[in-house]
Amino acid sequence: MPFLCVLHFHTSKPNLFVNTMNFPLRVFAIDREIFVGDAKSLTVPSVNGQLQILAEHTPLISLLREGEVVIESADGAIQKYPIASGTVEVTDEEVVALVNF
Repeated sequence: MPFLCVLHFHTSKPNLFVNTMNFPLRVFAIDREIFVGDAKSLTVPSVNGQLQILAEHTPLISLLREGEVVIESADGAIQKYPIASGTVEVTDEEVVALVNF
């Protein structure tokens, strides 16, 4: 009696560039809270160029120059804020940005 074996291979590859991880983000101005919550990414204009921060980013501290801060929240919503200057600190626990308008 012959033996029949059917194999099914799934050939589509997962998109390795989709960011599914979030990190705690806090963004403050002198007079108000701008954003507090989980984010997928934070893009800031550092003095050394554009900087995008994702989950598990290497810890750093950077000065910010005039430009646009872009926050992608955990739900995928995008928020943009023009800033005059500021600082950003990335630690193993959270990301904190202090901005001036």
